[in-house]
Amino acid sequence: MLQAIKIRNFALIENAEIPFEKGLNVLSGETGAGKSIVLEAISLLLGGRAQTEVIRSGAEEAVVEGLFEVSELPWLKERLNEVGIELDQNELLIKRTINRNGKNRIFMNGELATLSMLSTVCEDLVDLCGQHEHQSLFKATEQIHLMDRFAGLEDLASATRAAYKKAVALLEERESLKKKEEERVQRLAFIQFQIEELAQAGLRPGEDEELLSEKRLLQSSEQRMQLMNQVDSALAGEEGALHALKLAANKARALSQMDESADEMFRSIERALLEVEESSRQVASYLGREDSSPERMESIQERLSLITNLKRKYGAGIEDILAHQARLAEESDLLQNIGTKLDSLEGEYERSRTSALTLARELFQKRKKGAEAFTKAVSKELKELRMQDAEITLALEFSEDIGTYGPESLGTVVELLVQTNLGEGRKPIQKIVSGGELSRLMLAIRRVIADKGGIGVYLFDEIDAGLGGQTAFTVGKKLKSVARYNQVLCITHVPQVACFADHHLSISKHVAKGRTVTEVSALSDSERKEEIARMLGSEKLTPSALKNAKELIESAAL
Repeated sequence: MLQAIKIRNFALIENAEIPFEKGLNVLSGETGAGKSIVLEAISLLLGGRAQTEVIRSGAEEAVVEGLFEVSELPWLKERLNEVGIELDQNELLIKRTINRNGKNRIFMNGELATLSMLSTVCEDLVDLCGQHEHQSLFKATEQIHLMDRFAGLEDLASATRAAYKKAVALLEERESLKKKEEERVQRLAFIQFQIEELAQAGLRPGEDEELLSEKRLLQSSEQRMQLMNQVDSALAGEEGALHALKLAANKARALSQMDESADEMFRSIERALLEVEESSRQVASYLGREDSSPERMESIQERLSLITNLKRKYGAGIEDILAHQARLAEESDLLQNIGTKLDSLEGEYERSRTSALTLARELFQKRKKGAEAFTKAVSKELKELRMQDAEITLALEFSEDIGTYGPESLGTVVELLVQTNLGEGRKPIQKIVSGGELSRLMLAIRRVIADKGGIGVYLFDEIDAGLGGQTAFTVGKKLKSVARYNQVLCITHVPQVACFADHHLSISKHVAKGRTVTEVSALSDSERKEEIARMLGSEKLTPSALKNAKELIESAAL
């Protein structure tokens, strides 16, 4: 249920906190007082589009918050889990901010959310039954949805839907393979060419870097030899390190023979001499290499050119090319074995199709049986709503062609037929039903599914428009009946409906400090009598007017 909404700087509402209770909550007020603002605020909480025009003049931001108690809606917890939102103590707090700079925000239980997430989570949280929602009854999917809810067929419909989706996925895969079969020869020849080209190339991971490194060495051959000759001269030349170290070693040896304390110095010079001699041999070996090979340079250039060409065709790097080569091998294997795969898939599809059809037939039979009870119950409700000659029928047919199925219809072709006047016969609903008749039909349907659960809140927006007297009183009684199982919010101008309220809210508009302000207030028992008297048309709250209001409220309680 909706526990409360807070509205700040939204249209004419500067600041309001509106509490709601279980049962029937009635919102009343003069035309133009702002009842539509409250409805728009609730719609915003359910995923409606935010427009900067709703921001109160002079403010930079509008805020709407709604707190829902959802302990009896297990499906909501699953949806919240799917979008990564935690349910806190069976409560869902939704907050929306609309900013003039376009930086609008959505929060669910304090977590930042997207409009898509909000719409997904809140679908069916509030059932909007108003003048703008009547046309949903024209849609076959809505008719099927209502019928399934009435007959308790949601689980069977869900199982059928899963089987249907599996069959569709297999069908699409089969058709894709069939198309590949038609293109197989040409595609296989092309793939084989690519596989052969890559196989002949024999690429190794990191090969291009190795080649580039070797190329740089070859390109610097002359400069490196010059440097090495200079190193050789410094080590082994007439004035080089070897000559100097040999002379030093001889002198140090002679000294150590005269003074034992100089022996360690001699040994150190001797080790240095050995290291330099080894370095000199390495330099000589380096100078003796064939380090400049035009043939090798040409070979490297050709290999790098091949790799560059393959990168242009198959990937940005050798690893990408090798990955592409592996994918080509897989596709080649698939194409070579496509006949076997197609036969296997054909069998799997037929089994899946048969399973889906079996479930769809079972669902159709139960829908057919449920439709009879559903239409009988709704027709009875319509008669009680002063549509004595009204009757509705759900004409159902079954399709064996799974290709015509939809995720809701699942083989059932449905059409809602309505008779509103005796002798006219039944015709499609969109061709004959007036707005007032649609309102009562919507109420009758909600009345027969009221105890089926699954909906958080029913919101009726002036569903009693154009009605009065005993018919309006009956509408109020039906709303009260729906509210026995669900929380109901009802926006009304009609006292015969408002008198059934468990919780009455008044919406009023006045001028304060030169600004028009809309306020929402919960009415006490005495205030409620005054509001009902006003709604009955009394210009002054005379004892007689208040007595009439009291009698109307008491008659609703019987």
